[in-house]
Amino acid sequence: MAKYKKERIAQLFDNLAAAGKDTKRKTLTSDHSIPQITSEKAFRRLELGSKDVLFDVGTGTGEKAIRAARICRQVIGIDISKKSLEIACKKAMREKLDNLVFTYSSFEEPCAELDLTQCGITKILAVYSLHHLSDQLKKESLGTLVQLLHRPGRMVIGDLMFFDEPNKYRHQFYEIGYDGGDTDFPSGVEHLTECLANLEARLTVEKIHPLVGVIVADWT
Repeated sequence: MAKYKKERIAQLFDNLAAAGKDTKRKTLTSDHSIPQITSEKAFRRLELGSKDVLFDVGTGTGEKAIRAARICRQVIGIDISKKSLEIACKKAMREKLDNLVFTYSSFEEPCAELDLTQCGITKILAVYSLHHLSDQLKKESLGTLVQLLHRPGRMVIGDLMFFDEPNKYRHQFYEIGYDGGDTDFPSGVEHLTECLANLEARLTVEKIHPLVGVIVADWT
């Protein structure tokens, strides 16, 4: 089983943020890149409204959280990169958004600094972040996140996920933002859908690339 290198990943994204690069994706930031297409599709599938409370897991430097805060009642963004969160907070201050909170936390301990059980979360977003966890940690973390979600509620995951044998697409690893297993540990789409189905979610899956997809999980 792949080992979750939390400190190494946090340092990587701290360095990227300090260099002024996009921490949501280590390689490509073009609007037409597969990571950005995935991010946009995932955001749209949230179907945010004015009464929603969004939890953005792995928020990076906060682009999607800030965008959501212009729509939602409340947005909470967490990340393991303190440098990324520092940048996100500065952006939110410039936007004068008072319904947006950024805090240090992780998939496995989302309530490390803020009691999210009292926030009334209705939507959860995880874009290009879940793949840093091993299969077992993904299973455990998804279970933890679902416990925070009020009903009806929706979780959207846009990420690396294998619909096919990854080595067949080795020449496209850079294009999709996959480092080949250094700090990225994507799961097969079957594992993710099984975890969510066992949590009694109603699922929709969209394949964007043989190694990238968007999963929408609904609870009523």
